[in-house]
Amino acid sequence: MSEERGKGDCDGTPLSNTLYSNDKYLPDADPSMITLPEKLERPSIPHFREKPVQILVDGFSLIFREINNCEYWICEEQKKGSYFVQWLEFRDSKPQKFHRMLSNRNGLDVENKKRDQSLVKYLHNRTGIEKIEISEYLDEVGIFIGENRHSLSPEYDEISKEDFDTLENQDKSGQISEERKKELIGILKKPDLLSFIDEALYERSPDDGFIIGEVESKHTLNFNCVGARLGLSTINTLKGASSIGKTNTANVVTGLHRTKKVGSLSDTALKYADDLYNIDILYIQETLEEEFKNKETRLMSADDGGFIAETTIKNPKTGEFKVQQTTIPVKTLVTTTTAIEIDPEFASRNFIIPVDDSEEQTKRILEENFKSTEKKLQEIKGEMDFNTKYEDLKDSYNLLKTYTVLIPYESNLLEIFPTSNPRARRDSKKLMQLIKESALLFQFQRCQAKINDQPILVASWADLAHAIILGGPILEATLTGFDKRLIEALPIIYELIDEKGYVTTKSLHKKLKKSSKYAWQILNFFEDNGYIYHDSETKRTNLIKGKAKVYIKTGAREYKNLLLAIGSLDWFDIKNKEEKFIKEQIPNSSHHVEDCIYLPHYDPTAPNKVLYKQTPILSEEFGIYQNTSIEHDTVVKNDSEILKAESRNNAHKKIVKQSDNVEIDYRNLTTIEKAILTELASFHKHTIGSLINALKSRFQAVEIQETIDDMEGHGWLS
Repeated sequence: MSEERGKGDCDGTPLSNTLYSNDKYLPDADPSMITLPEKLERPSIPHFREKPVQILVDGFSLIFREINNCEYWICEEQKKGSYFVQWLEFRDSKPQKFHRMLSNRNGLDVENKKRDQSLVKYLHNRTGIEKIEISEYLDEVGIFIGENRHSLSPEYDEISKEDFDTLENQDKSGQISEERKKELIGILKKPDLLSFIDEALYERSPDDGFIIGEVESKHTLNFNCVGARLGLSTINTLKGASSIGKTNTANVVTGLHRTKKVGSLSDTALKYADDLYNIDILYIQETLEEEFKNKETRLMSADDGGFIAETTIKNPKTGEFKVQQTTIPVKTLVTTTTAIEIDPEFASRNFIIPVDDSEEQTKRILEENFKSTEKKLQEIKGEMDFNTKYEDLKDSYNLLKTYTVLIPYESNLLEIFPTSNPRARRDSKKLMQLIKESALLFQFQRCQAKINDQPILVASWADLAHAIILGGPILEATLTGFDKRLIEALPIIYELIDEKGYVTTKSLHKKLKKSSKYAWQILNFFEDNGYIYHDSETKRTNLIKGKAKVYIKTGAREYKNLLLAIGSLDWFDIKNKEEKFIKEQIPNSSHHVEDCIYLPHYDPTAPNKVLYKQTPILSEEFGIYQNTSIEHDTVVKNDSEILKAESRNNAHKKIVKQSDNVEIDYRNLTTIEKAILTELASFHKHTIGSLINALKSRFQAVEIQETIDDMEGHGWLS
């Protein structure tokens, strides 16, 4: 390449701004690639590797290096919300294309392993340059772009909130047809909307990522993302061991919403806060354990419901440190982490979302992974458009409107959270938030009205059911800070203490067959949370030398599953309060409160392994017949009497639950006993019959019945 071209002072047509997103290859006859474009007039042009950046209409090019009389540049363009990346080879000032353009939702400043691996492979195969050198170059490029994004993309600064292209804005300008709008509203009016969402997240192209299973995690995260669109902010941390699908779940769910991805929570990532006015979700791709402990950047709640990012920076001239504050508007934050313990300040409004790492979930994913060729053939032949439901759902979300959500049954929620846990004061608000978000998602199926010109939405009993049944495991993890690793480790810690009188990092490390650091982190977590403590006297008594900490039980705190602490809600009373509220506050409303809800059940025969079954409020699923002292209207009394009569003829209709205040030695439970107690710990109320149905895919029905009888004999069940 000539020196003139290297400086950007060359003739030629700027790179075309009319190429469609699906143009995988640049046309051979396209004159747009004959030369690099002229630089745009601006005060200064950034330099990279001592050469000026080549500014294009839709992006820029950065020099890599020269080899075999060819120069290689990396080119990034942004079109229609997507980024397109390609290597450019210049021989005698003429460009040569040797691979397809790579499309992604993020630019080179956001790490994408799949994209970067492809870029490394393409250039290595073309030139023989070592892969490590290319990879290090891409890292260097990412940092440079992250620090100079705005000066590299002059048009990006000019995007205003009003200019942001959404379906909602198109609707206001009349560009969306009434037929299309009706179609999208029809989606939001589906009684089994959650089933449609589940299918949309599953029926995806193999290359785009999909979600199978993860019912509670994906729906809770989606509820919070919907809330973000409508002014409700949360922090969501998908937490668990490495390589179990946290990033995939976050990518697919946040892809339905206006999302900005950043590599880390840093001053660079939050430097241009103006960008955040055009998005709903701030997605921090991975938060490392040391970043939670790093106080250089932290989030605090702001009075308006947003966040203030405090960053400690060093003045290069004086060498002094100062705190720089960046105000972030009301946004929902999403991140993933393998950290065992999360900084309490960061967790202030955090939803801890554990990802399913069970053997059953691994089997589901493996089965789907080995169908990729079959799916790809269907896509190539045009037999299946995998993203149709996903795109329809994404568009329909733009029709959701902001309301003030009123909850008629707030007093009933006092039964749910244990007063013994101080964190319940704050975390009870998370339950309220999930109820409101469910109502907003189902707003076309809820009672809408105006009170003093204020648009209001009445939350239904169904929204409480969504919050409890789908959000229950997340609320459990949020309230305790536990994920599956911690829940599994605590009984082992207690077992070691019971056997030896104490536990150390070394003994736990051997028992868990994990690293010493892992064992230390586990013990440190439980010490910080008051379950165990270091006892010097025990250390001296057992002649343990050195710096090793010796832990024993506190005796003052035992872990009790939140789900077991939940009282029996009177669902019929909750529904009555909803109807009474509407009648009194909105007397002219014709809204009818439905008495059914669609609840998820795992089904191995379904493509996405989940079926959503219509469940009446009077069904045993909600367990409302446990409270015989409550009198409802005559019709319900008659129905109740019928069910009681039937239950006398069928022992399987008997409600079963774990007995309160009974001591169970969890260390010596059989597999089936553990399965029964785990199932009873869910928010689903069970009869003996429904409990057998839930477990019969894993155990024989006769075996389940016999075990239930034995557990009742021990007083464990009632």
